[in-house]
Amino acid sequence: MILCVAVCSLRCDLLSPAVEENGELVFFTSFERDADTSGWQGYGLTLRNEAPPNGGNRSLAVSGGCLWPHGQFSLKALSEDSRLILRCQGRNLATGGGVSLEIPGNYGRGIHITVQDTVWRAYESTDTLFCPKGSSLNLVLGAGGIVWSAMLVDLIEIRRVR
Repeated sequence: MILCVAVCSLRCDLLSPAVEENGELVFFTSFERDADTSGWQGYGLTLRNEAPPNGGNRSLAVSGGCLWPHGQFSLKALSEDSRLILRCQGRNLATGGGVSLEIPGNYGRGIHITVQDTVWRAYESTDTLFCPKGSSLNLVLGAGGIVWSAMLVDLIEIRRVR
């Protein structure tokens, strides 16, 4: 209980990014610091001075065209079998975008959030992703394809559900 209160009272910029294998939280980032984009790959990512309520001061702008993904972050292998959900805050800036969680090599069989609202909204995946012990994960961001698009994302978290 004390640990929960302590973690909940920390500012987003102190938690970002976090990996906690022993609890429910597997990954969290709020993009408050430049270092929060460390390890991300892609061509369509920039930090923006806009965030959802209680989201700090900044978020990640994601935009792009045909080349996919626009952004990707690879997480280390999990130490136990896990059933996962994906959460984030998002805001559509054009025609929307999405946030996906996948096991490498299983393209299209992950969980996905579609960011459509033009105001900040909390999103949560409707499905869970089973990740076997020893499997790594890719967090994939995209906005656009044949037609250019853009979105803002913040407070991305991956949680283990029991």
